Amino acid sequence: MILTIPVLLYQLLFVLVLFVASRFGRTALVIATVLCLLWTLTHVFFLPLMLLQGAVIAGSYFWFRRRIRKRASWSQQ
Repeated sequence: MILTIPVLLYQLLFVLVLFVASRFGRTALVIATVLCLLWTLTHVFFLPLMLLQGAVIAGSYFWFRRRIRKRASWSQQ
């Protein structure tokens, strides 16, 4: 089973990295996402874990990108 406490905490680390990057803007979020995905491709060799981590990173990217858009629309009003 791949959903152990250490694995889940490691996934939270990627969510935290992308959250912090999103606070710096869209460009920082894209760069952090690409770096996280590259890290996953070069350091994780167990396919189910790689897919889980990729899904967490992609999901976090889309979630935080949406928050950036909402924040930008609020500041323009």
